[in-house]
Amino acid sequence: MFKSLYARISSIFLALILILGAFQIYLSINSSVNYVCEATQKLNINLAAQIASRCEPFFQDSIHHGRLMETVADFHQLNPHADIFILDENGKIIASSIKNELVQRHKINIRPILRFLSDNAYDQLPILGDDPTHSFQKKIFSATRISMGSMGNGYLYVTLASSRNDLGTNSILNSYILRSASLSILITVLFAAAVGLVLFFFLTKRIQTMTTALRRFTTGEFNRRLPVQSSDELSEMAKAFNFMAETIETNMQQLHTNDRQRRELIANISHDLRSPLSSIQGYLETILMKQKELPAEQQKEFLEITQRNVIHLNRLVNQLFELSKLDSNEVQMHPEPFSLTELVQDIVLKFKPLTNEKNISFDTTIPERIPLVFGDIGMIERVISNLIDNAIKYSPSQGIIFITLQNNQQSVRFMIKDQGPGISQTDLPHIFDRFYMADKSRTKGNHGSGLGLAIAQRILKVHHSELSVESKSGKGTEFAFSLSVHSFSNV
Repeated sequence: MFKSLYARISSIFLALILILGAFQIYLSINSSVNYVCEATQKLNINLAAQIASRCEPFFQDSIHHGRLMETVADFHQLNPHADIFILDENGKIIASSIKNELVQRHKINIRPILRFLSDNAYDQLPILGDDPTHSFQKKIFSATRISMGSMGNGYLYVTLASSRNDLGTNSILNSYILRSASLSILITVLFAAAVGLVLFFFLTKRIQTMTTALRRFTTGEFNRRLPVQSSDELSEMAKAFNFMAETIETNMQQLHTNDRQRRELIANISHDLRSPLSSIQGYLETILMKQKELPAEQQKEFLEITQRNVIHLNRLVNQLFELSKLDSNEVQMHPEPFSLTELVQDIVLKFKPLTNEKNISFDTTIPERIPLVFGDIGMIERVISNLIDNAIKYSPSQGIIFITLQNNQQSVRFMIKDQGPGISQTDLPHIFDRFYMADKSRTKGNHGSGLGLAIAQRILKVHHSELSVESKSGKGTEFAFSLSVHSFSNV
């Protein structure tokens, strides 16, 4: 029964409501009793003085008990709830209007009497004094000083609610006002309990909705989201859950994508490794088996083909190793200021023999006063070399490769554009995926592992930059990136 949050909160709330209701009723009764006691004591504040004035002849030299009781009887007719006691200065009872066997306390504490007889007593009412008919009970009273001749001074002490009819019991509990107040409190408590239970129901219903969503999320429903209806704490929790769910769903999709790309990588790398290895094995076996029959020129040709395949394998393995180090952040950067202009010119000269062989030319646009940039010159050389190598691969004979440097005040932008077949819109969003191979129509006749652009992008991210691309089928491809201008703050 108490396993659900709603049952626990409701039980605690109802218990608190009942306790508060009972406490409120108790306060109401206590306040009513105090009010009646105060009113009764104020109305009878001079009662003891009135009785003393009529009984004064019986207090001289000795107390005439019979005449005193006759006089007291008259007062009992006027106020049957008043019990009269004659006390000495120490509070000892000398005579009383009740039978001796009913007296359980023969000495009264006179401190309340002295408070009652003080000048500011009216503002302190009700003042309770000892009840001689009970061992511990206290009651409201009226008192006055009296002179008993040779017996000295004493007090006339009148309790205003006798033991046979206590003031705070019958008169208060039978009061219409108190019953009305108690009924009002009861109605208020019931209304508050009903409203609270309804509010708790809707509150816990939202929590149950969140619990259900979490439970389904753990079973694989990663598209599960929570509604955000307000700006309270539960809504903030719902926002946090939705953000967490989106992050997890994105990560799961990325894991699936990476797993698919990993399988594609293995297939592509296996193909790229199998082809040159088979070629190397075939040519070497041919040379070994027909060494004496093959002319020297043909043997040289076979060895040159074998060498090219070995170079391709070595390049492929180095790319895989380099990408692995970049992914694991094992590559240590060595940033320094350098001239991007000089670096581009040196790389262009390095590729001149290859472009001359393919009848391709460079068109470089480098304005004067290009500022120094800040980065790892070796890594940036790797990026630019990959981009130029790709441009040469896909440029047609007599094509032009355009290289441009642009000064953007806070950065220098490098741009390279070829006149190749371009990249299809299907492949364009994926060319920087580290395991992605472009469509076969574009890579036909070109050996590549699909790792060059992934390596370049990863290097630029280390430099807080990014490689961008613009391409249309049949209209070439343009790659670009920016490097921060060197300043002393970079050092």
